[in-house]
Amino acid sequence: MEVVALMASMPRFDSLMNVSLPSIANQTRPPERIVLVTDRVALTESEQSDITTAVSPIPVTFLINERCQGAAGSWNTGLAYINECHPKCYVAILDDDDYWLTNHLELCLTHSQRGAASLLLSGISVIKEGHAVANNIPNNLKQSDFLVGNPGWQGSNTFAQCQLLIDAGGFSDGLVSSNDKDLAIRVLAITNIKIEYTLAVTVCWNLGMHSTALSARGSRQKLLGCAQFILLHGHRMTQPQKEQYFERISSLFAISEQVIVNEMNTNKDIRIAAGSLS
Repeated sequence: MEVVALMASMPRFDSLMNVSLPSIANQTRPPERIVLVTDRVALTESEQSDITTAVSPIPVTFLINERCQGAAGSWNTGLAYINECHPKCYVAILDDDDYWLTNHLELCLTHSQRGAASLLLSGISVIKEGHAVANNIPNNLKQSDFLVGNPGWQGSNTFAQCQLLIDAGGFSDGLVSSNDKDLAIRVLAITNIKIEYTLAVTVCWNLGMHSTALSARGSRQKLLGCAQFILLHGHRMTQPQKEQYFERISSLFAISEQVIVNEMNTNKDIRIAAGSLS
């Protein structure tokens, strides 16, 4: 099967050129195409030329987010294009500040059983200030895992059949953060999907590399994303699960349950529908 790399960026040109794109260009099994969606402004002709040269001979499609501002809308813009032009492919997502080890795509394809698997998940190394602080290696994931936390399925290790992402409704337009957990909950609700795990670390997640990162500790964007996530999926949680969720958010992101509840009660513009790809 074809592999199309999907990227969303504000854009952050330096991160693209120095972190993420070199790791795509160095893949032992490169993708057939890169789809790069910018969220706020288009890349200049000079920037597009530099990117095209950096990843040559891999072709690049440059798009601008046509949906709600944010990563979800950007990914959905790219998914719509991929579904139209490469509907039978695997989609491999990479954040602009993360990178793949050179064997990432090859290993995913090796475990795909010649395209029979709907979803392939590899391990993620958490990088903080240039040092690996943890390895998250997903295996035997359940929907309930993502109500409380994230056992290792994030944007940059998403490797899925395009049709699976379409069937799940894509990403939730307007969801500020927790897009990975939101997608996982809806994908894992689909019956008879075949998931394979590489059980090897091939993705590196740069934690807190930018103040604008959706995972930035104590950030406004993380608060909004948490409030939206509870509105979308809080009804699925048991009381112990809710307690675990808020404890984890407080520990990792310095955002308390009361602050999240206040945001839910006072911000009338944060309600969105889960799964918004049309």
